[in-house]
Amino acid sequence: MSSTLCIDLQSSEVKSLYAISLLPQSQTHLQDYFHGVMAILSKHFKVGYSALILHDSKKDSLYVEAVYGIEKDVHPRGYDGQKGSITKVLEFRQPMVIQNLSQEPLYNEVVKGNKQIGKVRPPLVCFPLVVNDEPIGVININPLYGPQNEFIEDFQFLSILSAIISPVIKNYLTKKNEAVQKFGKGKTKSSLLDEILEEKLSEVLNKIDPDMESKTRMGIFDDILAVVEKILIKSALERMGYVQTAAAQLLGINRNTLRKKMKDLKIKSR
Repeated sequence: MSSTLCIDLQSSEVKSLYAISLLPQSQTHLQDYFHGVMAILSKHFKVGYSALILHDSKKDSLYVEAVYGIEKDVHPRGYDGQKGSITKVLEFRQPMVIQNLSQEPLYNEVVKGNKQIGKVRPPLVCFPLVVNDEPIGVININPLYGPQNEFIEDFQFLSILSAIISPVIKNYLTKKNEAVQKFGKGKTKSSLLDEILEEKLSEVLNKIDPDMESKTRMGIFDDILAVVEKILIKSALERMGYVQTAAAQLLGINRNTLRKKMKDLKIKSR
């Protein structure tokens, strides 16, 4: 399949590819880079949904690293050792069109109705991310041009896009692996916690109108701290069978502090 796309230098394709090539590659999280890529594409094409799905060669599994268009926490997370179009795309390093979600292990929950995600619907173009003939993952995305000519235009354009972003994504993965080797498992868990909290708290803040927050004096900082404290304490109590001394030790605080916080946060001792 030819990867040459005859396009005008002032076309949407060239403008979007050029803008993507200029994206900063120093973001802390790969999801930030992926969102930047999709945000640029969305200015020129109708991109309602896209997912970055990476291959874990050690576990021979696929996992969803980033999602565009819907919340990541409601999206299927990945799967192990099952066949589907994504596996074929990785194996043959050629793009494919997913026409039937019921045949795709990743989207089984969507089809069954356990997770109603309106934007995840066929057809989806699945194109490989390859660096030095090594497949590192795929991107699933709504067709950019539609079904005309059997998606040939999509395949051509996305092949060029893959050539631009695959090395960047590979570089992120390499740095992540180096950090794991350098700092060990303890540091990795801490970094993972930082990433999870940063992602979730960023989502919360992005949904808040700063002007409205200022006018109503919501005190969002104190509210978030209180919510986090309440979740941690309730989770620790449940895990330790509501034995307050054990829960306090798990949280690294003394029993009196725990009891005071439970009273302030109106947490029942069961």
